[in-house]
Amino acid sequence: MTANSILEYILVFFGWMLNNAMWDILSSTGLYLLPLFFKGMGIWLKVREEGFDEGNKGMLSLPRLENSIYVSFLVICFCCTPMFPVDISTMKYDSSRDKQCNIQVASPQDSGYNAVLTDFQGKTANVPVWWYLVHRLSKGVTQAMIASIPCGGKIRQMRFEVQHSQIKDPILTQELQDFANSCYSRAYYKLKSTNQSLSDKTINSVGWIGSDYFLNTAGYYDTYTSQKPRQAWPYNATRDAGYANTGGGGYPTCRQWWSDGKKGLKDRVLASLPSRVKREMQQQNMASWEELALRWLVSPRNLSLSGGGETYTMGSSDNASGLLGNVTRLTSSIGLGMKQFEATPGFDALKQALPIVQALLEMMVIIVIPVLLVFSAYEPKTIVTITFAMFALFFIPFWWEIAGWLDDQLLTLLYGTRDSQGSGSSVPFADFVGSV
Repeated sequence: MTANSILEYILVFFGWMLNNAMWDILSSTGLYLLPLFFKGMGIWLKVREEGFDEGNKGMLSLPRLENSIYVSFLVICFCCTPMFPVDISTMKYDSSRDKQCNIQVASPQDSGYNAVLTDFQGKTANVPVWWYLVHRLSKGVTQAMIASIPCGGKIRQMRFEVQHSQIKDPILTQELQDFANSCYSRAYYKLKSTNQSLSDKTINSVGWIGSDYFLNTAGYYDTYTSQKPRQAWPYNATRDAGYANTGGGGYPTCRQWWSDGKKGLKDRVLASLPSRVKREMQQQNMASWEELALRWLVSPRNLSLSGGGETYTMGSSDNASGLLGNVTRLTSSIGLGMKQFEATPGFDALKQALPIVQALLEMMVIIVIPVLLVFSAYEPKTIVTITFAMFALFFIPFWWEIAGWLDDQLLTLLYGTRDSQGSGSSVPFADFVGSV
């Protein structure tokens, strides 16, 4: 037996454990025989109501009772009685799709659910023959259909991961604010004051503090310097002429401050990006993935969400004191909370929740199978209904993959076309990643 997600892997096994417990209760108390009694009474009453021209009532009711008992017996044997033993180690998390699309996913034992799996060690669930076959057939058909879908870029999932990556170091957040004040704002002002018009390419490039235009064009980041000493750069008399040597470091140019290896802001900000997110972006073979991530991480919106309480256009919000300071901080906290609520992508949250709902529904259906069959008096049509319901639930991952692939294609058409025509960012999908 297989599962398409770790949560499904756990909940399906747990559902069969509770299914066995439910059937044990019904069989040990004899309640599973009540439907047979009521079914026999119903047949006898129906025969009794028929006219005398139908013949001997006993001979008429006997074959009907036999047919009813035979059918019920087969249903109990194949659909109610646990037969195939399954434990948590014999269940398999199906990672064939992940391997097909070169996606690295942790195994259930290496995931955060390991503590739950430990509780299931040594426990066994027995699956009735019919439902075992339904599970195997449904999963086989589903995986075969999923394998026929081309691998998508999962662009929306990538945006979800990037937007939930924040800069936790308050010192780095403050330094980014200093960089924006000392470098970006001055370079941007010079750009506007010395040019009568700007091309779309230039406008798109200078929309963030790590702009290639400011870094590579003479007279901008190669000229402006930090207005405060930085310990990571030693004092240079030639470069830092006009600044006092306070012993607290030098005054790097904005290009050095941003681009220098390890100690520069670029590498330090990228180091705050979780390695898993880096790996996923690299696996998508996206051009300029570093700039795409950096644009979000150093954006005013993300710096505000990261808890710095600052953006490029405002200074520290914690300088006031007394009642006015408290009111200011309270207002800032409320505004930050509203901003965080606004930035939470509802569609992405729904996408994360739907597979969880699917796994819960599968577990619920599995648990109530004995009760449904008992209340239906072991009617075959009930088996058919439950079978179609289980197949539909197991087939849902196929629709997830179809929706994800279509979503990727539509996003590629929308944002890729805009970017290639110059009406969007010069970095593919940067506008999409920066949106909420």
